[in-house]
Parts: sequence; structure tokens; C-alpha cells
Amino acid sequence: MLRVVASLTLCLSFGSCDASTQGDVAPASRVGDADDVAPTVGDEPLAGGLASLDELGHAVVAALNARDAEALVALAIDEAEYTGRLFPAIATHPGAESMGRDLLWDMHIRQSRDDMQRALGRHGGANLSFVRFEPRRTVRRAGVVFHERPHLVVRGEDGAEHTLQILASLVEHESTQTFKLLGFRDHD
Repeated sequence: MLRVVASLTLCLSFGSCDASTQGDVAPASRVGDADDVAPTVGDEPLAGGLASLDELGHAVVAALNARDAEALVALAIDEAEYTGRLFPAIATHPGAESMGRDLLWDMHIRQSRDDMQRALGRHGGANLSFVRFEPRRTVRRAGVVFHERPHLVVRGEDGAEHTLQILASLVEHESTQTFKLLGFRDHD
């Protein structure tokens, strides 16, 4: 059971728990479902979402430079959206709902906050400039695009580009083109 919880927590943190969903392919409907309509997260923009990935990247780097944990937290999905309307898109693993949204949020946010603090310790105040995000994979589910495990490419004071691995997934709400972070990860 502990192994299932650990695996589920890790994949929820990255925004991808459905092994059958690859790339831009939507998960297939299950035969015999009472409602064969795929889940959707609705048309409301992400709460506090930014207008582009570049804007999100600049905000992340500005908060790192300022060593501003509150600003970083504000860039991430909050508990209400995680456990509410975004949960069907985030947690597509069959065991996720049975574990409970609140428990999964609690495990996610603890890991994310710990990783955010490590990122601030390593990169905070470094006078970095945002260059780009390099997501490793993009997955679409329920009206949301997850740009998974992105590298945050920055330029240091020395003028050289550096790759930081401090983010889980970038969350893009397709219908409103608003962007937030799923959370923080300082490792793979």
C-alpha cells in the first residue's frame, strides 16, 4: 500500500498519472460508463493565472531573484483548484479518488513546499534572467495542457545559460490561455 501511495503521489506531483495517456492523445472513454462525456475543468480561467508561459517564467525568476516564497506560492495551483475542478485532469489514476483529494493535496503540497525552499536556498538572489521553458512532454486532459517536468532555462550574471530543474508541471488552461505551476520539484 505504501508503494502505491508513493507512486501515486509522485505522478500527481508531475501532473500525469494516466500511463495510457501519451503525448497529446486524450484518454479513451471506458465502455459502459454512465456518462461517456470526458471530464472537463470548465471555462473559468485559472485563479491568478498568467497570460503566457513567458510571463509565468519571468514571474518565477523574479520571485527567485527576490527570494520571495509568497510570490512563488502564488504562481502555483492552490488547494481549491487542485482538489476541485482540476482534480480529474491531475489525478487520472484509478486509485486517486479512493485515496481522497485532501490526502493527495496534503502530500503534494508538503513535497512542493519543501522543494520550493530548496530551490530558494540554491538559486534565490542569484540575479537570473528568464530565457525559456523546455518541457519534456506535453499532455492534454480535460481542457488542460500539462507541460511536464520542464527545465527552467535562465541566464546567469556570467551571461551563460543554466538549466534549473525546480518545477513539476506547467499548467495551461486551454480555453482561457491562463498558466500556473502545478508545484515545485528539485529532482526527477
